[in-house]
Amino acid sequence: MLQMLRSHGVSHVFGLPGVHNLPFWDSDSGPRIIGVRHEQAAGYAADALARTTGGLGVALTTTGPGAMNVLAAFGEAAVSHSAIIVIASDVSSALRRAVPRGILHEMHDQAAGFAALTPDADLASNCTTAEQAIEALATALAHFEFHGEVAAYIGVPTDVLAQTTDHSAAGMIDAAGEPHLEPALAALARSSRPLVWLGGGAAAFCDRPEGEVLLRSLVERLGAPVVTSFAARGVLAGHALLVDAPVHEPEVHALLTAADCLLVLGSDFDGMNTRNWRLPVPPEVITVNHAVEPIRTNLPGAVHLLADLGIVGALTARLPKRQAWREVHGIAPAMRARLRADARGEAGMRLVESIERGWPADGAVIADMCVAGYWVAGYAQQPRPRRLGYPVGWGTLGYALPAAIGPASAGIATLAVCGDGGAMFALGELATYVQERLPVTLLVNDDGGYGMLRYDQQVFGHPERGVDLLTPDWLALASAFGIDGVEAADDELEGALHWAHARNLHGHPALVLNRTRLTPPRTTSPRWNEPM
Repeated sequence: MLQMLRSHGVSHVFGLPGVHNLPFWDSDSGPRIIGVRHEQAAGYAADALARTTGGLGVALTTTGPGAMNVLAAFGEAAVSHSAIIVIASDVSSALRRAVPRGILHEMHDQAAGFAALTPDADLASNCTTAEQAIEALATALAHFEFHGEVAAYIGVPTDVLAQTTDHSAAGMIDAAGEPHLEPALAALARSSRPLVWLGGGAAAFCDRPEGEVLLRSLVERLGAPVVTSFAARGVLAGHALLVDAPVHEPEVHALLTAADCLLVLGSDFDGMNTRNWRLPVPPEVITVNHAVEPIRTNLPGAVHLLADLGIVGALTARLPKRQAWREVHGIAPAMRARLRADARGEAGMRLVESIERGWPADGAVIADMCVAGYWVAGYAQQPRPRRLGYPVGWGTLGYALPAAIGPASAGIATLAVCGDGGAMFALGELATYVQERLPVTLLVNDDGGYGMLRYDQQVFGHPERGVDLLTPDWLALASAFGIDGVEAADDELEGALHWAHARNLHGHPALVLNRTRLTPPRTTSPRWNEPM
């Protein structure tokens, strides 16, 4: 199995050794295993590696509790259309009977929790033979090669895991037939003010040499402004038709209201990106996606094309050239100026602009589910696709600190933006940072607890309970792991990030502490109902 992964370009996987999965650690012929301190971190690291490189993330766990520990990370990757395979050991097939009998770590159906999150039940397997395990991995790899995403779980009994086999398999996926373009072309022909919405599938499409070129040609032929989901941030960076601002803000809301046709490419049009479908939707909608079930539910009246985004070339070739119906280059600067002048947005924009100036364009940024992360993920300019990792799919707090291990293990300087609450979920991974000499800077925005939840309680009229937390001496904590740290006020943050990145270039993780209290931005649900 490890040899198969290596043959598909996987150079690093993440995991913990356990009594039932030691055969993984015996192998010298597969990818290098990065040892982490908790299985959830293995899943998050695999997910973030996939998001930031376009490659495949793999987590290896042991049986029972080890497998269940990775489940939250698997769910985040699955819901966010990332590319993750979890391979777990299971109890010995020689000892197992029809009912659980008290074997260490035994479960009745270890794959069941993963099956609830996979897009296809065939991607979650309790294998009982070596041949089944090889076939299951081949199917998962074929799914990834065809769709550019996968969420697969493969459970292998420990006695099977240790077997040798010469069995080989080649998973196959039937390609969809050629889509019928006429309804989409007719809807676009009727429109005079088209708008393009790019989702995470567009970021994956840009992994192909021709992907971004085809997207540019399409939007320029249509003369259509472009908005993106969180997962597509960085696609068409710097293009004159790109509206580099969240769709949640009034300026973009007005643009959606003015459009008469929406072309949705590679997006499920999900709740978090649409304020739970409160966004105005033009009368004509066209979608292109390789799976139409979610988007058919979210946009029931649309023209749906079940297709790879490669069809944008065929669409473009049959469209007449149009002039842009709206100049959009001033929208983002106007929004940013308004936010800087607003007491609720001033501190958030200072953070955003410090990171824009202080963190390199070729580095990765991993944002947690925290107020600082919401500002950075939604508002910081992204100079390229796949620079940003943001767990908004399933919304898993505690993501950024362990997820940063993924891109950093591939040699990418990585900034993990955390609050003081979420960072506490995975402090053990600071040891992984140091042991692996990872180029990670951990930026902790310490507001004394769960700042987002504190705001939720204030907005919804609940008493403030459970949100004010004791936090550690961050610099002393970092020092205990051998990590250099610095505390930076708002006007010092840019310089602190430059210092930290210089440390990272020499294989030294760093910690930057900032104690500013931030008001959550409009991208967060308590502010979705505010008037535009």
